[in-house]
Amino acid sequence: MSFDLAAYKRAVEAKNVEAWLAFYADDAEWLEYQPARPLADPRRHCGRTEIRAYLEFIAGEPEPLVVSDELTDGDRAAFAIWMTFADGRPFGEHCILTLRAGLIVRHVDIELWDT
Repeated sequence: MSFDLAAYKRAVEAKNVEAWLAFYADDAEWLEYQPARPLADPRRHCGRTEIRAYLEFIAGEPEPLVVSDELTDGDRAAFAIWMTFADGRPFGEHCILTLRAGLIVRHVDIELWDT
């Protein structure tokens, strides 16, 4: 099975939690590297239950998400996500996915924003 990056992008931009979550393996891990956190201590979401909770949080935020610069090759995919906070501050993240049988098993994102 191959990873459908176009469908993933649609799910992310629509903030459709069920469609978005369907791309993650049961044992998936999502790591977030954020400006205020030590590099050795990224935020972690392990397994579909934790990832679902995080996606529900994201879906509840009012700001629209824009996915850009997508690419996929074999067992890897990458893209950027951009949005603007309600106060006008920009937010971006660059994401790298590790895939197995068309599902995400590791999602690593590097976040950047103005403080």
